[in-house]
Amino acid sequence: MKFRFSILCSFIILASGPEAYCGNAQDQTLLLKFYEKDTVTVLITDSGLGGIAVCADIELRCRSEHPFSTVKIVFCNALPESDYGYNMMRTTEEKVKVFSDALSGMTTNYSPDIILIACNTLSVLYNQTQYSRNASIPVISIVNIGVELMSRALIADASSTVIIFGTETTIEADSHRSMLINSGVAKERIITQSCPDLAGEIQADASSDAVATMIGFYGDDAVNKLPPSRGTLYASLCCTHYGYAGDQFRAVLNRSGRAKTVLIDPTRSMSDVIFLKGSAIRYRSTMTTVTVVSRADITPQETHSISTLIERQSPSTARALVSFELKKDLFEFTRK
Repeated sequence: MKFRFSILCSFIILASGPEAYCGNAQDQTLLLKFYEKDTVTVLITDSGLGGIAVCADIELRCRSEHPFSTVKIVFCNALPESDYGYNMMRTTEEKVKVFSDALSGMTTNYSPDIILIACNTLSVLYNQTQYSRNASIPVISIVNIGVELMSRALIADASSTVIIFGTETTIEADSHRSMLINSGVAKERIITQSCPDLAGEIQADASSDAVATMIGFYGDDAVNKLPPSRGTLYASLCCTHYGYAGDQFRAVLNRSGRAKTVLIDPTRSMSDVIFLKGSAIRYRSTMTTVTVVSRADITPQETHSISTLIERQSPSTARALVSFELKKDLFEFTRK
């Protein structure tokens, strides 16, 4: 049975494009082994609470798709301290070291079968970490997923343009743009827009005036960089927080004068890696639990803000966020 299921996994992954999930053959092999398991621990990490949306989506889909007999969903906030995020760190070396230590601590504490990096800021750092050199489980980057979505859209529509919205670290790394160019997209069709402090404001209150003002400012700035065209405008929200304010991004971009604007939100596609397309339901039901853990303090305002946004989709994820575990020994960290 396992042999047949392994063949099925191989066929489905090859049919749907492994590059959407894994960067090399070794990672694809690890992913195949993951699919053969009955009970799994799925660890999602982010430098904040944006990636909670991925937890909510996985929990929701487990209720109907039943990919495993038991799924333990663990969300680990990779933020070292509440007042010291990755975009505040002065060097790339420091960011890489902190994230590598975070992954090591998470793995030691929770023994995950797969790690989903639901954060563009952290994804662009991952390949430089010590952890990546010794990883024995599949580690999935949201950057690969986002680039795959953008590439498909842009190649299918030669008159289209894309704006990549992201944090300072994400935009400075230039990974999305470089990968799109390598896939054959002309650089003139790719606009990048850094959005300093926006993720934090969304986490505090996605409906605040500050968020609306920031999105208006950054959106207008990006639109002003666009080349002359009436083709479709794609906007890729390359920060997991930004999806919570998708309607506000759409409203600003609708002022661009383009005939059509389309949002691309890689966060909404990340859970696909857990659920094989085209495969039969393996179990009658899936027992699912959700745990949220953070080394950094999370304020009641932040947990209320994000839990309210996901409560209808996944009540259990919302409850786990509100009652999160503050774990100061989640990973080692010394502030420089």
